[in-house]
Amino acid sequence: MKHIFASIFLCLATFAFAQNPSKASVKALNNYVQFTNESIHGMMIAHRIFENINQEVNRSVDSPSEQINFYGNKDLPKNIFLDPEQWFYQISPYQWYQTAKTESRFLKTTESQTLNAHADNIKKLIDRTNKLRFQLDDFIKNKDLQDPKNQTEIFRQMEVVVDLYENFYLEKEQLRKDLNKIYQKNYYKESPHKSLGVPVLTEIHNNILPILKSLRYDVSGNLPEYTQKLEVNIKKLNEIVNINARYKTAKTAAKKFLTELKKYQNSNQFDSKYELYGKSYYYHNVELVASFNNYSGRMIKSLNDLIKLESDFSLFLLEEPHILKVIYPEKEIQKPENQPIVGDAPMVVNDRNVVVRQQNIVVDKTEFTLQIFDHKEQDGDIISINLNGKWIIENQVLKNRPLQVKIKINPAVENYIILHAENLGKTPPNTCAITYYFNGRRKQVVLNSNLNESEMIRMEYVEPKKK
Repeated sequence: MKHIFASIFLCLATFAFAQNPSKASVKALNNYVQFTNESIHGMMIAHRIFENINQEVNRSVDSPSEQINFYGNKDLPKNIFLDPEQWFYQISPYQWYQTAKTESRFLKTTESQTLNAHADNIKKLIDRTNKLRFQLDDFIKNKDLQDPKNQTEIFRQMEVVVDLYENFYLEKEQLRKDLNKIYQKNYYKESPHKSLGVPVLTEIHNNILPILKSLRYDVSGNLPEYTQKLEVNIKKLNEIVNINARYKTAKTAAKKFLTELKKYQNSNQFDSKYELYGKSYYYHNVELVASFNNYSGRMIKSLNDLIKLESDFSLFLLEEPHILKVIYPEKEIQKPENQPIVGDAPMVVNDRNVVVRQQNIVVDKTEFTLQIFDHKEQDGDIISINLNGKWIIENQVLKNRPLQVKIKINPAVENYIILHAENLGKTPPNTCAITYYFNGRRKQVVLNSNLNESEMIRMEYVEPKKK
């Protein structure tokens, strides 16, 4: 009898273990959402610093302007995204980043590789954001802004920050798509919610995303259609009886969003302090994102709290980053060309996200030859290769016979190679093998790219061993 009970207990324990990994896996996916949402919060705080710097520069050149925000770097922690004194977060972006990486062990290897690459890219972007807020501040304090060269340089640096914010948005979008794809394929459970309110609010979230994207890029052709969908969604909300405080908060925020969206469509009046930024910028950043995100309207925070309360098997929702825009002074100055800095690895190339999936190529020479060929089967893959911002191979058909490419790197900066797929060949994805020599030994890496994202690998120079 004891053996029978022991067997039953073992079966139950095994069953419980089989169920728990699914919960752990969904929690692992949600860690990436939490990390990104808190990073969006930090980017919003830094955004206000960059707006202030822009206004201060313009005042120094020739353009008086009404101040939008009233705090600077001295009022904030050294690192907005670490925040050891918990000024802004209960759990900081850096803490969520570590949790996401640690708990990615509950995901399949391919899933964790994809999501960790996104997390690494976002981490790099927020690190640069925090660094640049001091870099720009120091520049305007220590340089003569009446000097045309300094004027051009400070605006070049501000345009770099604008690109950084856009790359952050694009990285967040690709993460959202990959999270949804992984969740729907492997972890989705039918009808996990106890109430009707959460699905309706989720539908509102999904309808709001294209609205915010329209304002981000100042394209408003489909807004009447989106507005009508929101009105239908909110009518459904009004028919649901729910006294939950989080539900009420999310419902109020959704209604406020619709009200402000109609103002955007029906009036040209908005806060005069944002006149130079434009109506779309004002409504996106100040009114609509404020209703949507955690720090003000709390729609997404409340909805994610409801999701957490109702189900262990639901994917959380992502917030939306701000747009950053540079306003130039009235005086005509030489505007900087929007060129990538040498050694500054991009997050997007030719409208595709750049992902990092593996360790660096380590070399002991600054000039060497790469051998590039089709990995496994020659199936008609066509590639372009970008080295440090320059296309060294364009529209090349890969063959089994290696293509010899001589390259030169600068050990003083970050060097990288990006594989850009021009097609998918007969067997997707586009796969490229690269061989090189380190310490006299032949090494090989394999890069994979598709028509949505390009894989990057960094090259690290080390001093050769003395014989």
